[in-house]
Amino acid sequence: METLTITLQNEHARRVLEELQALGVLTIQAATQQPIAPRPPATFSAISVSTKDFKFNREEANER
Repeated sequence: METLTITLQNEHARRVLEELQALGVLTIQAATQQPIAPRPPATFSAISVSTKDFKFNREEANER
């Protein structure tokens, strides 16, 4: 006997497993779910962009 843990992606997979259980090939037992640990709060790191060599062309900007 072998015990496996699987994650069902859709209802079709559950039906296939239930059909195999009806044939006596396997046994399905509901497992207790472990609580999900809370995610740490997201942090934001600001970036800095140098505009030292940036040249603004007012005529080109007005064309847009």
